[in-house]
Amino acid sequence: MHALILAVLIGIAGNLDNLGVGVAYGVRKIGIPFRSNLFIALVASLGTFLVAYAGLGISHVLAPQFANTIGAAVIIAVGIWVLWPRKVQATPVASKDAIGLVYHPEHADVDLSGDISIAESLALSIGLGLNAWAGGFGGGMVGLPPWLLAVSTGLFSFGTLLAGEHLGRKALGSWLGPKATVAAGVLLILIGIKDLV
Repeated sequence: MHALILAVLIGIAGNLDNLGVGVAYGVRKIGIPFRSNLFIALVASLGTFLVAYAGLGISHVLAPQFANTIGAAVIIAVGIWVLWPRKVQATPVASKDAIGLVYHPEHADVDLSGDISIAESLALSIGLGLNAWAGGFGGGMVGLPPWLLAVSTGLFSFGTLLAGEHLGRKALGSWLGPKATVAAGVLLILIGIKDLV
């Protein structure tokens, strides 16, 4: 049960950026079709499984307490990274890369169709997956099952992006979007601290 709770929390924290991105799309009336959202979730899930498996493998080589400490430190570091203020040049050119699209997700709609196609969601899926993958690696290091982290990440990736888009079409969206990133960073830090004590 402890592993399930931690996996769920890591899945939530690693995908709260999706909520903010979904809000940004909803506010701009850009749709995220089911297949594109599913593709993003699958990329997040597969990446999480691979890095969590690697983290678990490393934890078997190290002393258990040491591996747990490193894993918790990684999770805390990701939380701090999420909270760290970053300036991204607000131009389409700067926003074509994966991380740039997280801050300017509207630029993913290259053909201006009003929907995000699977091809357009590829770079976005990598940018959104970074937090989830880093959290998954830390989760593997502290001994959480990679498959459980992957399932949690995939489900919350799909759900938060969908919920964010719907919220973005409401007045609440413009207020909620910026709060999602802060909540993600704080939650990851708290998870890491919990694993340290």
